[in-house]
Amino acid sequence: MMFALLGFLSFALAQTPDRPTRVQAGLTLRVDDRDAAATAAVAAAEAAGGWFNAYGTNAVSLRVPVAQSDALITTLRGLGDLVERSYQSDDLSAQVVDLESRLAARRAMLGKYLEVLGGASPKAIVAVEREVTQLVSEIEGLEGQLRFLRDRADYAAVSVSFVFRDRQGPRRDGSSSFAWMNSINLADLLYDVQNGQRASPSASSPVAPEGFAAFRKAGRFQAASPDGAVYRVRSVRHKPKADLGFWQEALRNRMIGAGYHLLAEQEITTADGGKGVLFELGAVNGERDQTYIVALIPDGSKLILVEATGEAEAFKAHREAVLAAVAGLRR
Repeated sequence: MMFALLGFLSFALAQTPDRPTRVQAGLTLRVDDRDAAATAAVAAAEAAGGWFNAYGTNAVSLRVPVAQSDALITTLRGLGDLVERSYQSDDLSAQVVDLESRLAARRAMLGKYLEVLGGASPKAIVAVEREVTQLVSEIEGLEGQLRFLRDRADYAAVSVSFVFRDRQGPRRDGSSSFAWMNSINLADLLYDVQNGQRASPSASSPVAPEGFAAFRKAGRFQAASPDGAVYRVRSVRHKPKADLGFWQEALRNRMIGAGYHLLAEQEITTADGGKGVLFELGAVNGERDQTYIVALIPDGSKLILVEATGEAEAFKAHREAVLAAVAGLRR
């Protein structure tokens, strides 16, 4: 036992750093995408030699070397709009000095007991070993507290909370003088699908995109994918009548004026030779970015309208199938 105790004393001689300081910082950021911001925050901490203690959609708790804390905070501020910031630096020297003083006193006492233990009588050895065991337990506890303080002094604690940045979605009614054109909007499409509203009669044989389940009733058609993308075909009266070029320019202006972002525009030809135009648009839908496809095909006394939408990232997997379904229309 004596050799084990001497080995413990040798191990316990580590010294704490001069003037240890605990750094704690907190940021609240307004962001567009909380998941992406949280992932970027963790990556920044790891690049600085740190790690995350806790990870969630709305907040992350990071640890990073104190020397890198200011640089990390600067990086994190670039992830969004700063709503709130806190910073606290506490000198831990007094606590360290107190713990080291108490530790030194117990080490000294342990050393005296070990001297006594070498020449103690068998009866006294039992009492001395009991005291030695108690001192070893106290020394281990003090060492643990010192290690805890040293960890707090070496690594700053940085917490980041994320709140969603309010973004203005496209206007619902738009500004067109054509009532049917103002009916082309993301909000109504999603509302109609979610509430079981059926599209008005349209093309005689619409085709559901691959991976979509179709719903038909009395000539009305719409379809949906398992991950929430939707597709709808309907028709409106072609009144007043105009050529495709006129409607293409009018619809483009209306959608941009309503707050949609034009991502792509192309002329299309249906399976039976019908000519039309297709717009690929971006829109804000609450916390999500949404892709919104609108196609228009003049057909005598009616205009065939095709709409499709889904969360922007997920919709990428459906885009080609939707375009193929539009091209497969027969009037």
